[in-house]
Amino acid sequence: MRIAALRGLAVLAVIALCAGCIHYPTVEEAGNARIQPQNGRVVRDADGSARFYVDLHSTGKFGDVLTGVNMALAREARLVDAAGGDRLEVPGITLVALRPGGPHVRVDGLTRALVPGEVVIVTLVFEKNGNIGVVSVVE
Repeated sequence: MRIAALRGLAVLAVIALCAGCIHYPTVEEAGNARIQPQNGRVVRDADGSARFYVDLHSTGKFGDVLTGVNMALAREARLVDAAGGDRLEVPGITLVALRPGGPHVRVDGLTRALVPGEVVIVTLVFEKNGNIGVVSVVE
């Protein structure tokens, strides 16, 4: 009986020691591709088209790739001036800005006129994150 009790205490001691050794990784340690778009804006052009600009904050350890853009009010929305052609690499833990003179989205074939101050949703399509909607103000 005494030996069984000692074995039971030994097993409990081993379990207690192992329980204290568990490590739960943080987001930075585990990785993931996390993109947080901010400051989305659609700027109208004189020819009836528009351009879309946004700040893409990558807060995960690993990056992602922007592969497409959709806008319900347009027949076509495409990435232009990007080094990879129709794709844009967004590295981990960084800020990628779609700005005039750099990578941005050209919006053609609008189904109706955009009104300054109105809010539209532009959907960005990423390889890992999938679709992310960006609430954007028309300028």
